[in-house]
Amino acid sequence: MTLATVVRRHLFARPLRSVLTILAIGLSVGLMGFLLLLSGALEQDWSPMQAQRAMVMSKSSFFEKLPMAYLPKIAEVPGVREVAPFDFLVGFYRDNRPENQIPVMEADIDPLLKVYAEADVPKDQVAAWKEDPTGALIGWILADRFGWKPGTRIVLKAPVKGGVVDTTVRAVMNYHLDNGVYLHRRYYEQLTGDEGTVAMFWILATSRDAVAPMTAEIERRFENAPAPIRAMTEKQYQLMFMQMIGNVKTLIGSIGLATAFALVLITSNTLAMGARERRGETAILRVLGFGRRAVFGVLLAEAVVYGALGSAVGMILVRVFSWLANIGLNKTQFQGVGELLRPDLLSDLTVLLFGVLLAVVSGAVPALNLSRRPVVQLLRETA
Repeated sequence: MTLATVVRRHLFARPLRSVLTILAIGLSVGLMGFLLLLSGALEQDWSPMQAQRAMVMSKSSFFEKLPMAYLPKIAEVPGVREVAPFDFLVGFYRDNRPENQIPVMEADIDPLLKVYAEADVPKDQVAAWKEDPTGALIGWILADRFGWKPGTRIVLKAPVKGGVVDTTVRAVMNYHLDNGVYLHRRYYEQLTGDEGTVAMFWILATSRDAVAPMTAEIERRFENAPAPIRAMTEKQYQLMFMQMIGNVKTLIGSIGLATAFALVLITSNTLAMGARERRGETAILRVLGFGRRAVFGVLLAEAVVYGALGSAVGMILVRVFSWLANIGLNKTQFQGVGELLRPDLLSDLTVLLFGVLLAVVSGAVPALNLSRRPVVQLLRETA
């Protein structure tokens, strides 16, 4: 009889328990792997031009306005290719339900389309938008969701004069990750009354490498400005905006920690039960000449097998979770995140490492406890 034979017999002695343990480990490490994959996706570029853009906003508050007089000064900074003043408010279509919430933004047309190069708006529609001072450019998501197209009149409830934004769709983006309504800056100022101020400046740098020195130089030049500013990359702005909703990384880490703890308890309980049931077999192995290290190795090998098989199930579940998330995020502004949820060799190795490591940690205590017991005590307990 070899140690491998003993391990195999132990695994198949209680097939239902073994299957449930493997599935529990697989679900736990699969969820952990998916959360790590999601965390990594949030830190990647969601769009092809994101790494080449930066944002300038008020240092004191997200909603504090900056004077438009800052625009030419920002444009003079080395590394700046184009600057677009940018402002926004939240409107509602039909009713105030969250699913009907629509961001309403404003910008000067030409700077906006240069900075937001991936918007990909047809030239004839751009011309039509320029000719209509109250017209709007809309994101592809809104066109797909509500069936809006050039010529469609839309009325949105919003915190502006008169309580509504009345506009006509003149252009639709071909970029599939946008769900906003973009108005002419002059029309937006008439609605809100915020003339001469803006929430932020959206900047396109000359290259990706120019973004970091450019933002540092902008902050240096405006260090003693009347309205202090904060310059950051678009990715930093994106993560900061998500932090306003909640600390996403802390939430992901907490869920992962709770999952790991539950995994340790499940596996420890299973292996402890198996160890108690195998006191007689352990006593016989010891009588046959197997040492304490050999017995410990058998029980630990069983834990490793549980971890490896559970990890294989977890790898499959990571792909299932990613596929479901991609479907859920499809045709939303977060579709770019869903497309980044692609498990690879690194994610598989991470899941395997988690599964085996946690299984070994949870199985070490019952294995050590059983292997250290004297043969006489084991025989008495099974008598």
